[in-house]
Amino acid sequence: REPAAGRGAAGAAASRIARRRMSVDEAKKVMDVEALEGEAHIQERFDVLHALNGPTDASSGSPYLQGKISAARSVLLDELARANSKSPPKADDKTE
Repeated sequence: REPAAGRGAAGAAASRIARRRMSVDEAKKVMDVEALEGEAHIQERFDVLHALNGPTDASSGSPYLQGKISAARSVLLDELARANSKSPPKADDKTE
């Protein structure tokens, strides 16, 4: 029960992961996405992976992997926001 509650060795490892900044490439590998495919897709992958590694009746889950998944989501959403703020306005909005 300790790992499921975020205590013990696994909880400490998850805390260390949360403190270290993950690269965008590592985040893409953790979330299994090719490119920045949009906030909805990133959130969908997060929900699936986080639930798969959560505690169940049969196992106590993996706080370490949940920490990596959460960090990856944050990195990808930050990168997506940064990319959207740098992109120029679309040429489709022409006024004639």
